[in-house]
Amino acid sequence: MQTSDLKKSTGKIIVFLLIAAVGFAVYKCFFAEQPHNPRVFGPPAKTEWKPVGARNAGQYGYDVIPEPTTWHAIHVDVANSDSVWGVAAPMFELDWVAEPEYFVGNGPLFDNQGNLYFSPQLYHGERVVMVSLDGQTGEKRWSIPADDEIQASSPAFILNDPENPGEQIIYIVGYDRVMALRPDGSTIWHKTTGLKLSAEDADNKDKTKFHSLNYHPATDSLVSITKAGGMFAFSRKTGELIATIGQIPGAPAISGKGTNIPKFILNRVDPLMDKAFGKTDEGLSLFSSAVNYIYGGGGIVTNFFSIDPDTSRIYMAATAPDAEDGTEDGRSELGAIYALDLVNTVDASSGGLEFQVLNRKTFQGGTGSTPALSADGHRLYVSDNEGHVIALDSELDEVWRVNVGEPLVGSITVAADNNELYAVTAKDVIQLIDNGDNGSRSWTAELAGFDGYANVDVQSNALTATATANGVVVMIGGGKTILGRTLMLHMGMGLLDRKTGKLRYFAEGREDSLAMSVVAADGSIYVAHSPLRRAVGKAMYPDLTPDVTGGIARFKPIRLDLLARDAICAAEARGANASNLDKAAESAAINTDIRQIKILLKQAGNAIDKAVDDFDMTAEKASTLGDLLAQSAAKLTPASLELAVTDMAAGCRMFD
Repeated sequence: MQTSDLKKSTGKIIVFLLIAAVGFAVYKCFFAEQPHNPRVFGPPAKTEWKPVGARNAGQYGYDVIPEPTTWHAIHVDVANSDSVWGVAAPMFELDWVAEPEYFVGNGPLFDNQGNLYFSPQLYHGERVVMVSLDGQTGEKRWSIPADDEIQASSPAFILNDPENPGEQIIYIVGYDRVMALRPDGSTIWHKTTGLKLSAEDADNKDKTKFHSLNYHPATDSLVSITKAGGMFAFSRKTGELIATIGQIPGAPAISGKGTNIPKFILNRVDPLMDKAFGKTDEGLSLFSSAVNYIYGGGGIVTNFFSIDPDTSRIYMAATAPDAEDGTEDGRSELGAIYALDLVNTVDASSGGLEFQVLNRKTFQGGTGSTPALSADGHRLYVSDNEGHVIALDSELDEVWRVNVGEPLVGSITVAADNNELYAVTAKDVIQLIDNGDNGSRSWTAELAGFDGYANVDVQSNALTATATANGVVVMIGGGKTILGRTLMLHMGMGLLDRKTGKLRYFAEGREDSLAMSVVAADGSIYVAHSPLRRAVGKAMYPDLTPDVTGGIARFKPIRLDLLARDAICAAEARGANASNLDKAAESAAINTDIRQIKILLKQAGNAIDKAVDDFDMTAEKASTLGDLLAQSAAKLTPASLELAVTDMAAGCRMFD
């Protein structure tokens, strides 16, 4: 779930708040003493999940676009897959919470050195545009202060620097300025956007709010869009505006039915949020600001967008043009998915570019998620507000739809293997399978992390799902139920088995999030703290849950021997499957598998070193494993893949 999905997720919160208000008079009955006997999660066994058949793979290279080892964009990559190549730690625990004064609705993101970046949305004290932390310790490395040149920015976006192989560049865009930075915080370039609000637009904040940047390979440019639908393309190398500013032809969304939040609820929640984060620049509490956003009229674009790295086609969720809902009133009741591209202007001699709408598909009730692409760009996955997961082809023709029973609250996770998709609702995590001409449900996750907790009566999904090589990382919320609705009091992170949906491991965390389930290259899990749901729980049950807090939390890997095990066994399974593929027909899949195997073996090697230091593995076993990994790495070519698998299989068996 991202900040641009805030409207949808928070809207569900508001609905149950109204119901909770009715039951508030009787809430004290829930304070009776209950036994506290939490479920104990021991070391998880090996997963039996394996890739079968050729993976979904694109034809593009990775000179500019990073390999998906971790979060380089707000949904991992340019295609918004929410899927990484490495393994998540099979056992983990809360390590630290850093910068708790910041409300963080996106991220965090990581460079290839493990440095962490986030852009706060609300905070006490110093106004900053972006913060960088040491990913291991949480110590602040540097920050960019807000000033006359740039007051706020989109979430960061990270690309490789092809002019300096091995280096990366961090990009941000705000209404005033677009910037390129080195990981040490030094500026490569910064350019003014040239935008100035007219007097009539002075109060229209939608025009100043940029969604994050994305990469358009065909023009080597950085593309972004405002909430009001303005589209921009900047040169990746220089930051110069290279296209005529475009405009999505939608109208502002009708985002509410005139419902008001009871004053006593605002009076309880607003002070909590003010104490933690201060007020917005408009003088509102964060919670009241979110309510005004929902019921005061929506924007044109409220989600992020995807770009197919093979074709450079842009896919964007927005609203339909005004008249298409049957009434010309300056508002739209319909959502739409747009396919666009950057093309040469009519006057080709000028060398200029412009945004062109190629196709549009309209949705009754709109779409509830950022469009997510398959790795080859042949499938686009979205959801509507009625609970359907919808698969479209690259021309936006519908292929199939599956009703999951309730609206989704975040983007659809697209795994490269076994045609797996992961849909998240306010209650469940659901695995779907794309069978080609139809979709089917496979399993619904076991969300039982808070079993045995006193004062936890109901558990449910609380964030996007992240597919990894050894499972699916999810957030589980636990709390009270009133008339079928949940008030979140606790949260924790879990690792599901991809084959069964069973919970492999779980650890309680500190705070609610509206961002993503972030997995770093070393298997650590990170959470951006953005407490709206738990703020309501705190207001209603002040004695049953800690104070709300912001910042970034890290869940560190423990039992690094098991992390090494999962990485080695995942590499072996992938290699064994790839070695059976047709080398000519499936060359893209095999070569991408080899890339991923190299990532897994590197992850395993780093984990082995730490496992020895932590006394979770003997030096003798580590030495034997190291030799096997080195031998297999030397044989990672399509021609000798079977030999590499033999060594990896021997390493995997050492954990039996």
